[in-house]
Amino acid sequence: MKILLLIIFLVPLKLYGQGQEGTVLLYNVALGSITSGIGAVINKPKEVNWKKALLRGVWQGSVGGALNYSGKKTLYLINKYENIAYAWPSKLLHAAGTSIIENAAMGEPFLRNWHIDYGLVRFDFALKGKKKFRARFLPCSIPAILWAAKVSKFNLGTTLVSGNIAFSTKSPGFRVDGSDFLGISWGRAFVYTDNFASNKYEIISHELVHQFQFNESQVINAWLTPLSRKVASKLLQETFSQYVYFDIPYFWTLYYMEGSHGPLHYNRNYFEFEATRFSTNRTVLRL
Repeated sequence: MKILLLIIFLVPLKLYGQGQEGTVLLYNVALGSITSGIGAVINKPKEVNWKKALLRGVWQGSVGGALNYSGKKTLYLINKYENIAYAWPSKLLHAAGTSIIENAAMGEPFLRNWHIDYGLVRFDFALKGKKKFRARFLPCSIPAILWAAKVSKFNLGTTLVSGNIAFSTKSPGFRVDGSDFLGISWGRAFVYTDNFASNKYEIISHELVHQFQFNESQVINAWLTPLSRKVASKLLQETFSQYVYFDIPYFWTLYYMEGSHGPLHYNRNYFEFEATRFSTNRTVLRL
């Protein structure tokens, strides 16, 4: 418990003395620890002491958080080598991290369940149990595609290489709700500007960080598992268990809680700061 409290108090301090690299590392480890710990307590069997469940969730979540950090950190290679294929090492690392976090939040044995999303589908793998493999549709991809299609065109090549639904535009930029963008992420899809005046590799790296952040927020589904079992019918439970993964866009709420700031103060929003940091691998001002 003391370890968890220490993490909670240290994260907001930003740790400028140790540099921004330490800040983002600690944030990801702490996020994994806390979200897994909460889920582990919620989903623990009645006979298990909550402190034991919390401790197990925290240490397993810290492992997942470290992998999430590594996955985001690897995205910089897309920009450094101007090769979108580096999205795959990043995606695999991050998928491993989120799998460990969600598995711990569900109170499952360490390393039992794994998952990765590819475009419209989430693939689940289990080392034990009756359901060792599932391919489930991600419904949040539909509104994301519809919104992205309004300002850009579907890019099959980037989608296949990155594993995320990608749209691109040759225009100098695009406007959304009165603001100008070079890139934007709508959870399950992202748009980037691809012309001679823009660094499309940096933009793609930046937006893929947001895609990862969206996936990290899905651990909240694990917190709601006991409630969903009570309110949903057996038919709905079976449908979502086998064919659909209800990827609620929790991230949008978390993002707007951080605030939307103008160009001079863009990185005051932590999620933008993290995306800029991981896509450029340089010190980012947070005015």
